[in-house]
Amino acid sequence: MVKYYFTAYEHALGHSTERREEPREFIRFVEAPGLKVRKPHQVPVWKDIYVQSDVPDKLSSLKELANNLWWSWNSEAESLFKRMDPSLWEDVYHNPKLLLEKIDYKRLLVLEDDDDFVADLGKVNDLFRTYLNRPDNPDLPSIGYFSMEFGIHPCLKIYSGGLGILAGDYLKEASDSNLNITGVGLLYRYGYFKQKLGPRGEQLAIYEAEEFSRLPIIPVKDSEGNQLCVSLVWPGRPVKIRLWEAMVGKVRLILLDTDSEDNLPEDRTVTHHLYGGDNENRLRQELILGIGGIRALVALGIKPQIYHSNEGHSAFISFERLRSLITDHHLTFNQALEAVRSSTLFTTHTPVPAGHDAFDEDLLRKYISHYHSRISITWEELMALGRCEGDSDKKFNMSYLATRMSQEVNGVSKLHGEVSQGMFNKLWPGYLKEELFIGYVTNGVHHPTWTAPEWREVYKELTGSHSFDQTDRSLWEKLYSLEDKRIYEVKKSLKKSLFSNIR
Repeated sequence: MVKYYFTAYEHALGHSTERREEPREFIRFVEAPGLKVRKPHQVPVWKDIYVQSDVPDKLSSLKELANNLWWSWNSEAESLFKRMDPSLWEDVYHNPKLLLEKIDYKRLLVLEDDDDFVADLGKVNDLFRTYLNRPDNPDLPSIGYFSMEFGIHPCLKIYSGGLGILAGDYLKEASDSNLNITGVGLLYRYGYFKQKLGPRGEQLAIYEAEEFSRLPIIPVKDSEGNQLCVSLVWPGRPVKIRLWEAMVGKVRLILLDTDSEDNLPEDRTVTHHLYGGDNENRLRQELILGIGGIRALVALGIKPQIYHSNEGHSAFISFERLRSLITDHHLTFNQALEAVRSSTLFTTHTPVPAGHDAFDEDLLRKYISHYHSRISITWEELMALGRCEGDSDKKFNMSYLATRMSQEVNGVSKLHGEVSQGMFNKLWPGYLKEELFIGYVTNGVHHPTWTAPEWREVYKELTGSHSFDQTDRSLWEKLYSLEDKRIYEVKKSLKKSLFSNIR
């Protein structure tokens, strides 16, 4: 960039010299009395700029496709990006936004003249537009879905395991089902580590900083074009939280981060690593997700009717909702508590008590000592929301808080639901565990995401379409008619691909 600046400056100096040599009328400048002429500031002012790549007009729809993660479960769209430059597609880890930034413009010009590619792009874009333009159902409730991680695609490193994969598939299925849902999570600068093996076979954790401008996300802007922020107050300073948006089909995923120049260095690193740092950093992350997440939805004008916590990390959403109902809407604590409980769901994943996040009271005093007065209760009553009476462990348990503040709680399988009933039974002494409002919803997967291309071809042979509607019983009957030999051939082909990839 700077070399072009020097070139432009050289041209400007040349034109300035030419103008100086032209004859001019004599003009006398007189300084106005009392007016001081200030010298220009000599210190350069550096500002961030974002340089975006461009594509030919015939291929312009690629940019919108790249910015919506719908492509990650649409085989035609993904194949289209791969065709642009197969080698580069692997180098950018299947990130179409980065592909468009790095691809040679000459290659784009070749693709622009490729009638087959342009025609296929038109078909994919028509599918995309039809998908997005499905009318919303006003009778369905609006949902806010809070999760510490979302596993949507490897190019967006904001997940590390099953919790995130479930959350990502949840949003994809919600989009396919045309549900009114908004996801809320954290945007990690380093995400999870890249695993490599050392010379002795030991695991090496390699952390690589993400450039947010190269991810399939965009900054959320306010009415003046600035990035929208919300804030929390931590000991002795405010903390700014930036808002980003990822589109998962029709679903908005709002992501929060603190890596801003407006924050102190120690606050900028809070959202650097998924589950990174000590227990205090974990508390900070959960305050951002819970309290900051609710404030983000308010700033965006989003008013969910149902609030869903995917694991206890986001349980602080109840504190902020209580504060708003009591402070802004003048409800009593018990009225606000009933309103919050009646509209909150909690999905628990952890089958053992030791796996649930818990924090010392002194640490909580450091960050939320003001909250009890905001919701019109004592500090002891606030702490009791995250404790079990008679329990030797006096730490504040996030899963206890989430359970107490929810209308319904579910495990992720039938057995896990029964385990969870036993684990939380002590919160309601005198009740049998079977009487609790704790059930189960067995984990599922988003079918288009996890279906191999080879199986898609089988579905097309049987049904005429690459997609497969699992709720259509007639399609299952066609699958049952599939010969064992055909199934064996597909599985054998997939195993070969697996071995080839591992090698």
